[in-house]
Amino acid sequence: MEQARVGWQPAPMETGGCYNRHSQHQAAGGAHGLPMIGQAFAAMALSGPVVLADYGCAQGGNSLRPIAAALGCAREAVGPEPAISVVHVDQPANDFAALFTLLRDHEESYLRADPNVFASAVGRSFFGPVLPAETVDFGWCSFAAHWLSAAPVARAGHVWPHLTAPAIHARFAAQAAADWRSFLAARARELKAGGGLVVVQPGLGEGVASTFPVLMGWTQEVLAAMEEDGMLRPAERARMTILVHERRADEVRAPFADGAFAGLELVAEEAQPMPDPFWPAFVADGDAEALAGRHLGFFRAPFLPSLLAALDPARDAGFRAAFTASLESELRQRMLAAPQPLLEPMTIHAALMRKVG
Repeated sequence: MEQARVGWQPAPMETGGCYNRHSQHQAAGGAHGLPMIGQAFAAMALSGPVVLADYGCAQGGNSLRPIAAALGCAREAVGPEPAISVVHVDQPANDFAALFTLLRDHEESYLRADPNVFASAVGRSFFGPVLPAETVDFGWCSFAAHWLSAAPVARAGHVWPHLTAPAIHARFAAQAAADWRSFLAARARELKAGGGLVVVQPGLGEGVASTFPVLMGWTQEVLAAMEEDGMLRPAERARMTILVHERRADEVRAPFADGAFAGLELVAEEAQPMPDPFWPAFVADGDAEALAGRHLGFFRAPFLPSLLAALDPARDAGFRAAFTASLESELRQRMLAAPQPLLEPMTIHAALMRKVG
């Protein structure tokens, strides 16, 4: 029965704008790729309808700044009159309502600044084609490409793939390598000749075995205790693996080892360590409650939906709320007892690729 679960896909983010409220860490990481936007447009000769694609948009909060920068570059090239299309891409179950509400209401929305920009969305996995061939001038993808398309095993044995047993971890690494190639091949198909793609993703630095080793270690302990106490069924607990796999720099470069890959050439890359963004405030004020709240918000926004998706379908809303409250309470107790940086060690890898031709 469990074998049938192999291939299950990552769950969409929590609705109601939760990700927008708790993704400051992802926003700060994505900023590492902003300088590459200008580099991408500097080498382009824009012609015909201009299309910008935002791959892995989530609820849109972290897309405003990079898309505005790309629009600024495009306007410099084509002037104020031509219409420009911005297409936001994410899973079918993504909270697109929060995205379009943000684009309508946010004071920094690019739609407010330019009446000749038109936003749309595609609900489809970006591990395959999402837009017509040779129609995209520029693509942006930040903190999304490290999610896997599917689970390579039914029982991983740990909530965090980098902390699984070596043989299991190898399966996740192989899945991540195949997914990266699929993602790049699909983007190569969609980009116009000379078009640019910037991908920013969290990664592992030299000698680092896993990001979030303490946070995910605690999560593993709490989930195991929930199973032991009977709150979680064994099959549910076995499915609770968050489908992400942060790549090392050599894994990002691997498809380009022999030059261009699927029509894409790697133009520039940069890897920088990123410390826990919440830790400096704690050092300044010593407020452990505030630190725990920020860490829990970060955990809940991207990762909690994956755990909830592993519950049996018959579990009702009341149980799901109780599970969430229990998990967060146990994690909070650990965070208060031992305040420390939890969102590191992490390396942010930014890469600029260009369609050959």
